[in-house]
Amino acid sequence: MGSSRFVVLAASTLVVVSALAGAPAATADTGQPGTLYVQGVDWCSDTGRGTQDVPFCSVQAAADVVMPGQTVDIVGPPLRGGKVTLTRSGTPAAPITFQGVSTDPVNTSANLVLPPNLDGTITLSGVHDVHVSYLLLDHTSTDAVDVKGSQDVVLDRLYIADQASPGAAAVTDGVSVDGASSGVTVSRDQIYDSHGNAVRVASGAHDVTVTTNELVSSRYAEIAVSGTATADLTGNTLDDGCGPGLTVDGGSSATVENNVFTGFGGSVVCPAPTAPAFSVAADSAASVTADYNALAVNSGRTEYSWGGTAYTTVAAFTAATGQGAHDLDHVGYAYPDATDEDSPVIDSGDADAPGELTTDVHGAPRVDDPLVADTGTGARTTYDRGAFERQDTFPLLSGPTSASGIGPLSVSVTPGSARPGTWGLPETYTVDFGDGSPAVTDASGTVTHTYTVPGVYAEKVTVTDANGSGASRTAKVTVGTATPPATSAAVSADVGQGTVNAGSAALTFDHSDNWELASRTVSWGDGGNDNVPVTRGAAGHDYDDPFRSYTVALTQTDIFGRTATATSTFRPADSYTPLTPPVYDYQGTVRAHGLLDLTSGTLHTDTNGVDAAALRVTVTGGTAGGYLTLYPYGTTRPSVSAVNFAAHRTTENGMTVRTSPDGDVYLYNGSGASVSVKIVTAGIFSHAQFGHSYSPVAPVRVLDTRNGTGGVTGPVGAGKSITVAVAGTHGIPVGAAAAVLDVQTTSAQASGSLGVTSHGMADSAVTTSYWAKGQTVSNLTVVPLVDGKVVLHNSSSGSVQMVTDVFGYADTTGTGSVYLSSTPTRILDTRNGTGTGGRVAKLGAHQTLKLRVGGVHGIPSSGATAADLVLTAVSPAGSGYLTAWADGTARPGTASLDYGTGRTTPNEILPPVGSDGYVDLYNGGSTAVNVLADQYGAYVAQ
Repeated sequence: MGSSRFVVLAASTLVVVSALAGAPAATADTGQPGTLYVQGVDWCSDTGRGTQDVPFCSVQAAADVVMPGQTVDIVGPPLRGGKVTLTRSGTPAAPITFQGVSTDPVNTSANLVLPPNLDGTITLSGVHDVHVSYLLLDHTSTDAVDVKGSQDVVLDRLYIADQASPGAAAVTDGVSVDGASSGVTVSRDQIYDSHGNAVRVASGAHDVTVTTNELVSSRYAEIAVSGTATADLTGNTLDDGCGPGLTVDGGSSATVENNVFTGFGGSVVCPAPTAPAFSVAADSAASVTADYNALAVNSGRTEYSWGGTAYTTVAAFTAATGQGAHDLDHVGYAYPDATDEDSPVIDSGDADAPGELTTDVHGAPRVDDPLVADTGTGARTTYDRGAFERQDTFPLLSGPTSASGIGPLSVSVTPGSARPGTWGLPETYTVDFGDGSPAVTDASGTVTHTYTVPGVYAEKVTVTDANGSGASRTAKVTVGTATPPATSAAVSADVGQGTVNAGSAALTFDHSDNWELASRTVSWGDGGNDNVPVTRGAAGHDYDDPFRSYTVALTQTDIFGRTATATSTFRPADSYTPLTPPVYDYQGTVRAHGLLDLTSGTLHTDTNGVDAAALRVTVTGGTAGGYLTLYPYGTTRPSVSAVNFAAHRTTENGMTVRTSPDGDVYLYNGSGASVSVKIVTAGIFSHAQFGHSYSPVAPVRVLDTRNGTGGVTGPVGAGKSITVAVAGTHGIPVGAAAAVLDVQTTSAQASGSLGVTSHGMADSAVTTSYWAKGQTVSNLTVVPLVDGKVVLHNSSSGSVQMVTDVFGYADTTGTGSVYLSSTPTRILDTRNGTGTGGRVAKLGAHQTLKLRVGGVHGIPSSGATAADLVLTAVSPAGSGYLTAWADGTARPGTASLDYGTGRTTPNEILPPVGSDGYVDLYNGGSTAVNVLADQYGAYVAQ
């Protein structure tokens, strides 16, 4: 096998060698002839290409893409079993093959090893030139293998068992061939306890071969052929205590030769008195040829029923019908491997019988037993009857010895045995070292070999007698690499089905060299440690504290005791789950300078791992203006403002507020008068739940009714709505879960409010801003998406112009940015030099300042992709707007906040962050203005 680092033997091999999960291999291309792989390992993928390195998890995934000429290797039980339907066909020159590959221990004889368990059934529907071999199929309520409308199909070396209870009512067959199928071969299968027939061929089928199978204890027939033209039923061992062993009816034509009928089965409940072992109906008798069969049925049981007449002996049957001239009865216990040396079934078959194979049910060759006279016929006179060929019996071989060491590794083998086989024939020994080097034939004395390529190999010694009977023994040789296996710790948040649990670390292992590993230990950095089996492809860990970074250490020890360690840093964070808001989660009055406890039950933050809430706060001022501050319950009130309002005016803003560990939030009224407050929870951020990640985009304008951008021209009328397409354009993918929009209203002809609704989602409307006549207002909102559109509604008695900018979206991949909340902190105040390097000055007209976001107040110095800020323009001397964007990129034609003369105006913003950790702020107004920025958190790359 060249440089491949593990060795496997497929269905046709006599000695089974272990397949070591995860060993390196060449890539398989589903578009070219070659091999696809199915294996139940942690790193399998049904969306991959089915390579040996990253195999499919299910057989169905391979069946859906396999091409003519390709082989599907099913290495051990698949991770995902169940019914498999084959619909793709091969060609006569390039058939499609599905074959099991054993993962059982080295040095185990094949007839003692079960093939990989498919944990399901197989249907071949309308296919041709397909081979299926060496699989274990358990079935209960359906047939194990259904062949429907298919041609040129081979079912070889299947192990089928009906797992239903003995008294179950369902009638299920081991193999069922329907009347639209032809050219079907059922060979070398072992089928047990079927609650119907072991093999059933329906009327209309033709050219069907059933050969060299062991069929045991079916409730009805072991082989039932009805209305079938040209059926070859050859060399089977049929063990049935209920019977019949074989039936032919419905005007079938068939050849029945070399079969052995025994009557010692009976693990199922017989539905009627025992039937004849071999039955041919009157409508088929003239078209059936029977000879060289052997019977060993229970005493007194009818052996034949031919054309409606029963016969209890071969002699009577032959005399009356002329059939079965070479049939035998009373052959004793002629069952599988217990066949006595003097059994008349040995060396007495017809080698030229239609469908006769050159190997038996276990793949052993046809050989001459020198202790038994050759009474067979055909090209060779030494074929046994039934599914089993009597072999020479050899003592335990010596020679192969397990070895391991660092390569290059030299081993020595001295093949031999304590005595010759029972047949006393001359013997030769062959040594195959399993690494692709030529086998040493006719080996004698000690054979030495040096392994140069690291890997695990099966060293095999085979003894063969002069008649071709043989036996093998294997040993595992492990050749280590010169250095310990490479160790790397690739840590990321746990992503599944398009969502992410950002507080759960997923450590992915490099499995290419796990064959050399003995153990793995992971230290998660928070006191937690796991011993991870080397066969695992990944490990995970949940963190309780999301507000710090952890060093994850992976230590691997190989089978030679060498150790290597790799480390990586993981910082837990939050993912976002939008909530469909009710009218309001809270409505009430807060007294002057009063403090309100917003409980977790009120805010819907009482679920697992919630660290922050996305809130929309509406405040109506009383006799005095002021501001609101929201911050975690139980902490000191920070010097920030979430909403600024004027007396007797209604103002709305959004913000993401960190909660207390119990999910509560404080709201402080910084006004000298009582205010009316309404609160909606738009979403939650949790480090212990799967939710959406966020992908910022370069801010872009998608709607401006003043100039027709977005397809709507002119003001939106009183009480009217417009629909805006958001997804599928401007960097927002089709299928995005939510969009982050800033909606501005301007040139208002009357006071009013803006309603934003997810198109196609009932009960999703939320009021995002309020305005007075002539006022310009902007407000950020996160809108869930169903079909990629949002609806904007003008709830006023006059028209208004609308402008919409897009800043990002909640993705459906789970691989975008995740959220780190922080205690609300003022990071910019031009009135006192905060955030400006101490420079106290307003932001000048058409001027830009750089605001550092990364590396301050708990936000990493690198990796921040978007800042979560509340931006405030303080008592402007004129009207204008502020624009925020990523430093180092071009200023977009969007607005982050619109302000008017004398009106302190806040707005939540989510600007992208430059690679240097800075955000740029531009004053688009004609006069200088004082600017505040309060930081509530940031999005960071995973």
